[in-house]
Amino acid sequence: MQIETVPVKIAGDPSFTTNCYIVAPSPDSSCVVVIDPGDEPELILERVGERTLAAILITHGHYDHIGGVARLAEQRDTSIYIHEDDASWIEEGFEAIRGGYAAFARRLNRIRNGRFKTGEAPNPDGCVGSDGAPLLDAEAPHADFVLVDGDVIDACGLDLHVLHTPGHTPGSICLYNAEAGVLFSGDTLFRGTCGRTDFAGGSAQDMHNSLARLAELPPETVVYPGHDARTTIGDELNRGLSEY
Repeated sequence: MQIETVPVKIAGDPSFTTNCYIVAPSPDSSCVVVIDPGDEPELILERVGERTLAAILITHGHYDHIGGVARLAEQRDTSIYIHEDDASWIEEGFEAIRGGYAAFARRLNRIRNGRFKTGEAPNPDGCVGSDGAPLLDAEAPHADFVLVDGDVIDACGLDLHVLHTPGHTPGSICLYNAEAGVLFSGDTLFRGTCGRTDFAGGSAQDMHNSLARLAELPPETVVYPGHDARTTIGDELNRGLSEY
């Protein structure tokens, strides 16, 4: 398996990035999937190149993981996968984003305790993509495939197993491939911590249960999170995964 990490800037803010992953069965494969295209769709498309984009996989429905979905789906005519409990969040989140960076920045300001100030909104009259085109003209994306725990996504022959890991959102998932020993954890598990549970739909008890499930994976499993650096299950166990 070949995994390319593409950190994308959310709303043009270099201090706030999401890890988008371009995943292929092998380095010479002509087929890829994209996981969590949070923004900068043109950058992602540039990295995908001439390869076939077989699927867009979303670990959960927060805006910083779906911001590039509409452009990717529109330009490559590909399918969108998300868990059933977060499926409605794609359209709702997209409408919130394209409603204008001013409103978007106010949401960020509340969520991120002031790291992104309302006055920094680059376009108060409407959200634009990284290519400068207004998202007002793009159609709101929708889920083509609604996932449940235990599903296997076989796009490009990657066989990614869906682990439902609620806590950060009701429909948060991790994507696991045992053969390659990799886990795409979204915002469930990070290096040294876990996702927040104080957003709408979050649950500390669900997060505890989800982390306990991940703790049962082989310790050598490499974890590719939604933000920051990768880690392993073993490293997180040594850091006290069960106490996060």
